[in-house]
Amino acid sequence: MGDSKFCYRCMEQYDASLHVCPACGFVESDTHEPMYVPPGTILHGKYLCGILLEYNGEGATYIGTDISTGKKVHIREYVPINLCTRVKNKPTISVNYNNLAKYKAFMAEYTELNKSLARLRNNTNIPPILDMFAENNTTYTIFEYIEGVKMLDYLKENAGELSWEQVSKIFPPLFTTIGILHNAGITHRAISPDTVYITDKGELKLSGFCVSAVRTANAGLEYELFKGYAAPEQYSANSSSRQGSWTDVYGVCALLYRALTGCMPVDSLSRLKHDDLHEPHELDSRIPRHVSRVIMEGMNLNGRDRIQTITELVTKLFEQPTEEEEEELESTTVLPDPVQSSYEQQPQYQQPVYEQPAYEQPQYQQPEPQNVIHQRSQRRNDNYSYEKVNTVDRIKVPIIIGLLLLAILMTLAVIIIHMFSNPEQEESETVKPKRPSVTENVIDEPDTTKAADTEMPDLVGKFYEHSKELWKEHFVLDADYSYNDDYENDMIFEQSIKAGEMLSQGQVVKVKVSKGKSSAYIPDYNGLTVDQYKNALDKAGISDFNYQFVESKNSYGKANTVVEIQVDGKPVKPNDFFSNKEGKKLTVYFVSETSAAPQYTTAAPPQTTAVVTTQAPVVTTQAPVVTQPPTNPREPVTNPPEPVTNPPEPVEQQPVEQGNEGGENPQ
Repeated sequence: MGDSKFCYRCMEQYDASLHVCPACGFVESDTHEPMYVPPGTILHGKYLCGILLEYNGEGATYIGTDISTGKKVHIREYVPINLCTRVKNKPTISVNYNNLAKYKAFMAEYTELNKSLARLRNNTNIPPILDMFAENNTTYTIFEYIEGVKMLDYLKENAGELSWEQVSKIFPPLFTTIGILHNAGITHRAISPDTVYITDKGELKLSGFCVSAVRTANAGLEYELFKGYAAPEQYSANSSSRQGSWTDVYGVCALLYRALTGCMPVDSLSRLKHDDLHEPHELDSRIPRHVSRVIMEGMNLNGRDRIQTITELVTKLFEQPTEEEEEELESTTVLPDPVQSSYEQQPQYQQPVYEQPAYEQPQYQQPEPQNVIHQRSQRRNDNYSYEKVNTVDRIKVPIIIGLLLLAILMTLAVIIIHMFSNPEQEESETVKPKRPSVTENVIDEPDTTKAADTEMPDLVGKFYEHSKELWKEHFVLDADYSYNDDYENDMIFEQSIKAGEMLSQGQVVKVKVSKGKSSAYIPDYNGLTVDQYKNALDKAGISDFNYQFVESKNSYGKANTVVEIQVDGKPVKPNDFFSNKEGKKLTVYFVSETSAAPQYTTAAPPQTTAVVTTQAPVVTTQAPVVTQPPTNPREPVTNPPEPVTNPPEPVEQQPVEQGNEGGENPQ
């Protein structure tokens, strides 16, 4: 076996001569998302970056490995998509000067958040931070690799739900960790089955930490909220929408709701319009009534009336109800407002004591209330059986049964008619996902339009290519390109559907996308390579729609450097005005890397000198004598300008050595 290399997806080593990873089947490819770090990049001299795992408005997460130890890691990169761009085929971040203040502010918040998490590295329910460093004009955080699966996948593998006995065993350490985070001033805002992992040992790990602007709508960054688990106050950036520990209480209770019932909770934004969230016990009678009531209280839409702290939530969840409270819970069929719950009358449970390992005590595994409820309902049934039955009741039962049978027969007849009359409809219904048990009682009327279930985001000021990829599963973007002096190239400046309106899946949304500025001034090419001058053109406002690079056949200069610029066959100079709207092409001539020896178009012709001797005359040819320097001699810049978080500065020209290259005598 020859040399080995790392697979960019699973980070396992295999034979370098192979092109397919034998461990995971990953096929090598040069294609990758241009906005993110190319796989195979070495960061900080020790971390090999693999493929992109996930991204949001704050940054991106990659799989990676520590080359020095061979251990897998998760690499988190701060790269806010609507504030910066990346230099093509390089890991370097370029920041637009207009976004500089926001970029720095959010990066400072990102750094402080991860410093706070690093202080909690001994907590086993948070992936520890191994390293943090600044590079490529941004900040990277190295997390320990999580050996486990997302809670969402774990639930799918376990019949979609867990019992209260299972939940009461594995969730308490997570509750303790969230309480510790709140004491440290950290609010997670994204607790959901997508951010909670479960290991092979049954331990829960909390991930998905981001700056607050990513977890709040319209707060300055591309926001990412988990539908069904985000609290209502996260859908507004107003100062009146307070966020705090009660925001995470909502997420925890929504996670418990999903784990116990197998159903995703109704989105809080929809609940604000029409609250039809069913209590967990109504969906599964095995869930203890007091647990069901506490979960509903923790998902109260009013943040002030909601359970305020994790300590209060845990106390109410695991507190054994008294016999009187149990009777009240049993007798109540229609639940009042959760704010009026009797648990509010117990202030002694609000003491924030996270250190006590009281969650593991066996008395919290409580099958007794189930038994009590079952026994009491059985006694009521026994009493009812001794009551006298009159003649009307005897006739009423057969009539009801007959009507039900008639209804069933009619329903079957309708189904059979539809099966034979419209086979395409039958096929489409078979691939429909199974609805949660909450909505099984709702009859779907035939409708040719899809339900509007997605809120239209505000795309103005965001990049088209990224937005198209981000929202491709919800709606389709149809782009109309035009020049715009106020927006960068590929940036959306108008959308046909206003932000906040509801869309159906697959709906087409027309957007106007900027092709860049309508006019610009041609930047200086002195000493710049092809890649450097492309960046200079882009920054000047001349997009790739309006320029082309052509190899020069007769110009002198360093390989791969720009030597001349023309428009419509006429030479132009740096700082000349250029109109993007006129449809003219800016032709940039450069010297190829594979070009032959320099040709001196301005050199004097070869001179011959006769040397007279007594013997036969010998004629020798001297080397060409350069009478003047070439017209376009240029030296490349030894240190190419890196995009930095400072105002763009002009490129300094290097001194030109006159007539040195190519002037030596040929041997």
